[in-house]
Amino acid sequence: MSEEFGGRDIPVKEYEERTLNAARLYSLLRQECGIEDPWHIIVLATCAFEQIHLKDGWEFALTNRRDIEDVGQLFERSNNPQEFREGLIELKEKDLLERLERLEAEERLSEDDSV
Repeated sequence: MSEEFGGRDIPVKEYEERTLNAARLYSLLRQECGIEDPWHIIVLATCAFEQIHLKDGWEFALTNRRDIEDVGQLFERSNNPQEFREGLIELKEKDLLERLERLEAEERLSEDDSV
């Protein structure tokens, strides 16, 4: 799925099942266990259930940390599935706007360099 912005094809971010599961665990560890820094547990659980190497688990967690935190916090503040879906849509829209702004800034820099 993608959106078209000014002739540019920008794909809409889709959260993978692994990211959603890690975000849910992030939320549960913070809410139910009071763990403020749950990253070691998230990585170990991801490695165990996804049957991946520890190094790959850390790479996944570090690469997707912002998404995991954003979706985890969305789990925490959503009162029902509809609120969660609406929140995911807002996160996707925010991501699209940020990427569009970065792309436009890069284009402006390219134009400035060529002048």
